[in-house]
Amino acid sequence: MTALRDAALAYAEKGWPIFPVRSDKTPYTSNGVLDATTNTKQIEEWYERWPRANIALDVGALDMMVLDLDPGHSRKELEENVGPLPETNLCSTTPRDGEHLYYALAAGEIVAASASKLAAHVDVRSFHSYVLLPPSKTGDGSYSWVREGKPAYRTDEMLRVC
Repeated sequence: MTALRDAALAYAEKGWPIFPVRSDKTPYTSNGVLDATTNTKQIEEWYERWPRANIALDVGALDMMVLDLDPGHSRKELEENVGPLPETNLCSTTPRDGEHLYYALAAGEIVAASASKLAAHVDVRSFHSYVLLPPSKTGDGSYSWVREGKPAYRTDEMLRVC
């Protein structure tokens, strides 16, 4: 068993729908994020076929949104546009020294994915979009958890601006 396979199965056990992606973040499966599952048999088949596959999470399926803070972002600009960010207990670092900040949504709330809409170099991942989970690796390095607790609840202003 590989660390990636073990991690993928552990995420599925938590109820997190995942699917396999390449090191360039493109899906191995034909339907990408729409193929995300918690079905362990399917995940085992994927990792038998693609043992080095990175792990992508269908963020919106979990009623969450992720603020993807890429290099060059300004937290000050972001907070001027959406208000103070709640401290979240679910966040990770990305290979290029960025951050993924996870926020809970109300059941059934839909937030569209966007790039640099909230602020320069800040992407939103949620409905029909995905982020890579640790211990995934790209050519730039690895994803790592900073905190693995409960995500903070999104603010009304975050939702309005999204």
